[in-house]
Amino acid sequence: MPLCYLRRPLFLVLVLYILVLALLHSRGFFEIKPQREILPLRFHPFLGVEGVAASPLREDHRGQKVFLRAMRFADKPVRQKVLVYLPRGLPENERIRPGQRLLLSGELRLPRPSRNPGEFDERAFLWDRGVGWILKAESLRILPKPIPWPWLPFFWAESARRSLENCFKRLLSQEEARLMTGLALGYKGPLRRDVNRAIQDAGVMHLLVPSGAKVAFVIMAAAWVALRLGGRTGGFVFSGLLGGFYTLMVGTDPPYARAFLGGMALQAGFLRGRESGAFQATVLSALAILILDPRALFSAGFQMTYLAMAGLLLAMPSLNRALRPWPAWLGRLAAVAAVTAVVQLMLWPLFANIFGRGSLLGAAANLVLVPGSGAIMALGFSLWGLSFVMEGPLLAFLVKGLKLLLTLFCRVCFQASSWPGAASDLSPMAFSEVLAYYLAVFSLLVLPRRRPAAALLGASLLVWGGSAWAQRAGAPALRVVYLSLPSRAALVTFSGEKHWLVGAGASAGMLLKVLRIYRVRRLEKVVLTGPDPGLRRALPRLARFVPVGAVEEAGAGGGVGRRLVLLCQHAVCFGFDPPRVRRGEAEFSIIPPRLKRHALEVSTDGYWVSIKPASGVSPR
Repeated sequence: MPLCYLRRPLFLVLVLYILVLALLHSRGFFEIKPQREILPLRFHPFLGVEGVAASPLREDHRGQKVFLRAMRFADKPVRQKVLVYLPRGLPENERIRPGQRLLLSGELRLPRPSRNPGEFDERAFLWDRGVGWILKAESLRILPKPIPWPWLPFFWAESARRSLENCFKRLLSQEEARLMTGLALGYKGPLRRDVNRAIQDAGVMHLLVPSGAKVAFVIMAAAWVALRLGGRTGGFVFSGLLGGFYTLMVGTDPPYARAFLGGMALQAGFLRGRESGAFQATVLSALAILILDPRALFSAGFQMTYLAMAGLLLAMPSLNRALRPWPAWLGRLAAVAAVTAVVQLMLWPLFANIFGRGSLLGAAANLVLVPGSGAIMALGFSLWGLSFVMEGPLLAFLVKGLKLLLTLFCRVCFQASSWPGAASDLSPMAFSEVLAYYLAVFSLLVLPRRRPAAALLGASLLVWGGSAWAQRAGAPALRVVYLSLPSRAALVTFSGEKHWLVGAGASAGMLLKVLRIYRVRRLEKVVLTGPDPGLRRALPRLARFVPVGAVEEAGAGGGVGRRLVLLCQHAVCFGFDPPRVRRGEAEFSIIPPRLKRHALEVSTDGYWVSIKPASGVSPR
């Protein structure tokens, strides 16, 4: 891609629009403000809620769910989006379609913010999707109202999706049906823990979640068929109708919308004989998505799909030119490997900050599984279509073939994830580190353009060096992170990056997340306080990931007392209890009770004390 494309007016408009949205987001513009008169209705056990179903039916570990555009809470009119968890086992759940009017009864609550580093921030996640409430429904009734005409395409697409999903459930085992639903529709549901981890470590989770590759497969197949039957114009119309309907079936997430809009823009350009490059199509699709839904900018799907596309647009033209002299089969294989490597490079900070884990050598499985997923999709859709018109040996033979392909898919994932260094746990990256990382990656992707590459690499080194110097210069003499857990725990960092873990009990999973976020690679000491056995049970698992220097009981050895005073400097005394200020013989807590609802990070240089929510925690 020529770098002069970055000066095109449409791209500059897109960049300016993104900057405005990011500024508004940082100022809280997209926060959901609950209506004051609705707040007293929280936790009412049988609150009536009426609204319009606004999404396909989904399922997670908490049950089946659907988004609702609420119209009324009890007798109070309201216009907010609600996430509804439906009653388990109700036949009406399977009849829900977008556009239907629903009447539900249940308990209403606000989304919860994160309390500890690494904990899922339900409130921020739902706010970025325009959702202000969560309803745990106890009863459901579909009202006999006509479907508004704008909802009809979504209604038909959801009916087709449910038919396809039910076909997989009827002909395959539960685990195979969930895997097949992920490959064909981008929503896998809850898989077995070992299967889910193998797919993640093999670097092919993108095949089971919303991704543009699925829409691309559908559009290419439709265009190939239509070109042989109706010419270029017929191919454009047919692929647009089929691709658009499939995009509605899978939920119109940004990766799907990007692939559909970009693919149709490319075809429209070719059809009219005008310049139609991937860069222009990508910019048009991003602008269209953000105009229709500005909140999409803050979703992981939008960020991942467009970061991946940015890397491919920069790198692939030069790589394709370099691969032209190669034999055709070898060039295609190398191109697929290059695409995998570029996508991994572009998404690494998101893997670190969102998932905490990234695939290294395991991503080589994409060479086999990306084209294989297209074959599995084709067989799955063929099986669905044939199930309406035939039964018997042929259908059973196709089912066996699909089961074999799914088994091979899982075996390749397990094999790739078992390689040494297949995947690794990642610590979250600060903004300055993310900026330095992408400047360095772009310097690599713009090669062989030496001057831009050198300028980007120099900027990356300046950002990295400046942030490292500022971090060291501003490092406090002592930092204590008080975790908001069922049992008390604290992570203490002394000058020189020496870490203690102090606690009466906490789960190993939560503690490992905290250690990863604060980049603790060694614990100098673990101090056990109180009779709670939680931290004792967590120690063996902690020691497998983080070396532990010593384990000490509070009150034993070294004169460590029950209160465990860790450091006293001037008038500020830090202990396992929250820090207090001494006034003569009296002590007063410097943390108000309202701030103790979530994890706190307290630091001091010996004179001044800083108190703030812990890293990655949303203040209430």
